[in-house]
Amino acid sequence: MKTIIVPLDFSETSLNAAHYAAHLYKGKEDITLILYHFYAEGEDHLTAENYLQSLQKELLLHIPNTITHLESGESFIDRLAAFAHIKRPIMIIMGLLGKTPMEQRFSGTNTLKIAEKNICPILVIPPQAIFKKINNVLITSEMKAVEETPVLLEVKNVLNEFKPSVHILNINSDHYISVTDDYKEERDKMQVLLADFNPEFYFMRLWDFHESINLFSADKDIDMIIIAPKYHSFFEKLFKTQHTKTLLYQSQIPVLVIHE
Repeated sequence: MKTIIVPLDFSETSLNAAHYAAHLYKGKEDITLILYHFYAEGEDHLTAENYLQSLQKELLLHIPNTITHLESGESFIDRLAAFAHIKRPIMIIMGLLGKTPMEQRFSGTNTLKIAEKNICPILVIPPQAIFKKINNVLITSEMKAVEETPVLLEVKNVLNEFKPSVHILNINSDHYISVTDDYKEERDKMQVLLADFNPEFYFMRLWDFHESINLFSADKDIDMIIIAPKYHSFFEKLFKTQHTKTLLYQSQIPVLVIHE
């Protein structure tokens, strides 16, 4: 049995992530969906429990093995990380958590902190994302030192789950007219490693990473973006700068973070 955890604070964003998760794995009997809620000291946990049970009944129509988990502590990040270490989920699916507009200003930070815990892949669902079948996946790649790694195995697991068309994109301001032999060599390595998925490769010479992602995603009708440190040198910048907010708050496309 494979486990998916969906953190909830009952904001519209987190509820949307829960429904997205239920549709993403709809009808899969080997999936256990855990609806997770963390409450701070003094908060009404009985009301939260009722909300969880109500949502559970709704999502049971999609995933028969849907359960709830309610807990408290000093830190949401630490408690969720500890819970995930015990349950060993294949994925955490979460929106940009925040019960109030003020909290939502900082919610991306919590999402990124979970991703940095290196527990499992984190699928971040943008606030207005509407579920579509995962037909096209975009993987951003630096095309350097391509090799078989645990990160690549995680990527393969996701691709095996949804069987999408795979688009691998390298964005580099140095590209000019034709791709260098070094890039061709690394592309050929990745072609072999992902041969089961018949990936298509693309090289873009644009300066703005986010603009490039947007243009490419719209052109190829991308349903999921995969970002992993082994695949893109911008990883730390993406998750520590304004790129993060732009990617998470403006994109309608879910972003899967697979950490080292």
